[in-house]
Amino acid sequence: MKFLSPVLLVCRSKSLNLLGIFLLKRLGLRQIMTTGDEGKALNRLISALSPKLIIIDANFYLDSTPRRVGLLLRDRPELNITVCNINSFQPERLVDFLRFGARSVIDLSFGVSKFRRGINRVLLNQEYTSGNILEAYDNLSDDTPELRIDSTARQEDVKRLIWAAKKGKEIANILGVSIKTVEIHKKALFANYGVENCLELNRQCFLLGEIRRAEVCVV
Repeated sequence: MKFLSPVLLVCRSKSLNLLGIFLLKRLGLRQIMTTGDEGKALNRLISALSPKLIIIDANFYLDSTPRRVGLLLRDRPELNITVCNINSFQPERLVDFLRFGARSVIDLSFGVSKFRRGINRVLLNQEYTSGNILEAYDNLSDDTPELRIDSTARQEDVKRLIWAAKKGKEIANILGVSIKTVEIHKKALFANYGVENCLELNRQCFLLGEIRRAEVCVV
């Protein structure tokens, strides 16, 4: 039986590091790469290693993990990403990973044997999602809002000026647009990132590795 390799194991918790040991010893993989880095460092690692499979701890980016997976897939739709839930998220929360485009989501709370079966499946380049997560996905109501993470070039300009602590009127003057247009772009950004104001937007961008704590934007 031939498994996919190399595999990039992205984790924060010791429990998922134990999964790496299991993958090495029990499944015969020759290469497991584990990182505790976030954001841009992870992007660089993926570019350098070109893994055939990325296994991400559901808790790696804490509350922003589903959106981070979506951002990765927005830039690299060809990635094969599997999310493993060791002990943190409920099935209703794990549904977001599927909605953001993860190929497989495996929940340990659904049973150890089924967890290992799922890992084996994804290592054979097959899709696998635990039954409780599929059930939660099927039970989504018809009026569940669509998740969006795409931003236009102008929205990216507005976002970077928000990072630089520019106010609405300043952003409008710099970009040569009306304040009303700036507010429209800000509203779209808030919806994309699931936030309600500029402070929350900056925090979410920091959690996603898009911005460093002391970063200053030069336009």
